[in-house]
Amino acid sequence: MQLAKKVRPQYFRLGEILLEAGIISPDVLTQGLVIAKRATMPIGRVLIMSGHVSELDVECALNTQLSIRDGAIDVRMAKEMLRFSHVHQVNIDEAYRLNGIGRGIGPLPRMGKLVMAAGIVDDVGLKCALKHAQTTGYPLGRALVALRLIDESTLSTCVNLQILIRDRHISFLQAVRALQSIYSFKVPMEAALKAIGFAYHPHTAQPRLGEILVRAGLLAKEDSLIVAELGTESDAAFGQLLLKYNLVKPMVLEAAVQMQQMLGTPMLSKVRARRLLNLVNSMNVPLEKLFAEFDLLDQVVAILRAAGMIDERTMRDTAASINDFEYTVAEVLIQRGLITKEMSRTALVLINEIQRNVVSYEKALDILRALRPNNVESAAMQQALAVGLVAA
Repeated sequence: MQLAKKVRPQYFRLGEILLEAGIISPDVLTQGLVIAKRATMPIGRVLIMSGHVSELDVECALNTQLSIRDGAIDVRMAKEMLRFSHVHQVNIDEAYRLNGIGRGIGPLPRMGKLVMAAGIVDDVGLKCALKHAQTTGYPLGRALVALRLIDESTLSTCVNLQILIRDRHISFLQAVRALQSIYSFKVPMEAALKAIGFAYHPHTAQPRLGEILVRAGLLAKEDSLIVAELGTESDAAFGQLLLKYNLVKPMVLEAAVQMQQMLGTPMLSKVRARRLLNLVNSMNVPLEKLFAEFDLLDQVVAILRAAGMIDERTMRDTAASINDFEYTVAEVLIQRGLITKEMSRTALVLINEIQRNVVSYEKALDILRALRPNNVESAAMQQALAVGLVAA
C-alpha cells in the first residue's frame, strides 16, 4: 500500500499549481481554501473574486493541470509556462509558442525555438525539418531553407539574432520581437533591434570571422552560416568549428583573427585584408612574415628615395592614387614599373650589407647614385658595379 502511494502520479490541485508557479503566496492559498470551503465555491472562483488572479490565470492553470495529469508535459516546464502566462497575460498556447516550445514535437534546437516563437514555422513544418536534418546531417536552419520554409536571408537574420542572444546583448523574447518585425514587416535589422532597445550598427561593428573569410573567397557563405548555427546551438567557438571540419588552414584562421582586430583601424581596409589573407593561404606563410616583407619593401623605397632614384613628385602622385590603404606605396611603385627588379635587388643587397655593418648608410647611397641609368649602360653592369663596390 505504501509502495502504491509512492509510485502514484502527482495530481496537482488548482491552488497547488498556482502556488508552485509563484502566482499566489501560501497565505493567499490558505485563506482562499477556507473561504472556498465555507462558501462551497471552487478555489479558482474565490481567487478571482479576491483579485489575486485573473480569469486567464485560472484558465491557464486548468489547462496546465490537465496536461500534467495526461503526462503531456514535464511538470517543471508546465509550471514555468504557467508563470510566463501570468506575467505576460497570454493564454497557455501562446506561452508555449513565444518560448519556442512545441508540444508533441519534443526538444527543439535553439533555431527551432526562435522561428516557432516568431510564428514563422509551425509544428508541422518543424517536424518535417527535424526529420530532414536528421537524414542529411544538416543543422535545422539549413534544413528549413532546403524545404523552403524560410529563405537564406531569414536564416542569416536568425543566426545573427542567436549570436546576440548568446553574447547576452538581447533576450530571447527581444529576439522574437525583432524577428517578427524583420520577417513580417520587412523592417531592417538595425531598426528592429533599435525598437527593442539595442543599438546595433553593422557598419561600425567589428567584422566577424565568417565575414572576413567569405569576402576573401576562402569560405563559402553557406558553410559560414552552417558553422555559425552549429556554434550558437552548441556554444562552440566559430574558429574551433572551422578547424574541426577542416574548412580553413590553422594559419589562415590565425591571420583572420589578427585582421579582425586590425580592421577596426583605418590602416587596413577590407580590400587589403582580403589580399593579405589570400597571400597567407596561397603562400602558406604567417601574416607576420608578410608584414615583415612589406616592411622590407618600404625600406627599399626609402633608400631609393634617399639616393634620388625616386623623385618626390612620383612619391606624392603615387600615394595620392591609393584608395583606402588597399596597397602600400611600395607595391604600387613596383606594379607600375617605377621600381625595377634590378633597382629592388640592388637595394635589398645594400640594406642587408648595412644591417651587417659591411657598409655605411652613406656609402650605400653613393653606390645607388652611381647606379643611376644615365651613369651605366645596362642593368647587368649596375649589379656588377654594386657587387664590386660592396666588396671593396
